[in-house]
Amino acid sequence: MNRPSLEAVVLYLDDDGIRHLSPHGRQTVRVPWDPELDPHEVIVDAVAEFGLLPIMVHSTSWRVVRPQILLTFLVAVEPPVHVPDTFEVELVTRAELARARATGPAPQVHLPQVVEHGLRHLAWLVREDEAIHEALADWTRALSGYEPEPFRAFGREPGS
Repeated sequence: MNRPSLEAVVLYLDDDGIRHLSPHGRQTVRVPWDPELDPHEVIVDAVAEFGLLPIMVHSTSWRVVRPQILLTFLVAVEPPVHVPDTFEVELVTRAELARARATGPAPQVHLPQVVEHGLRHLAWLVREDEAIHEALADWTRALSGYEPEPFRAFGREPGS
């Protein structure tokens, strides 16, 4: 298997809600990871290269894409004065979470499900973690509809 890669799901808040910024034709900013470097710093640098100002980086999930492990980070940025010409913007909408067994991954995981999972976690962190609360103080209302839910497993577990 190849060395893990990192991806940034870049989000910002405006009057209409949470927006997702992505390079044309791609859903995320992907970068290789050098294990000698902190992955959070690599993500901050990669997003900043586009002229965006990260205010919060949160490791939200991982998944296998092709033969590679992909570590996913939600990155909240200051609302851009100018969206880079090479980027698209869309309003984040709610999605069903990807579901799986307790001992294995979901058969398919789509980016809106990853974003939903990450925003549910941020909704909890903005209440419980002082650093996240300070960084995302303006996001409290937008995150208020996202509730973390307990783990649900479907199917029979090994040994049961």
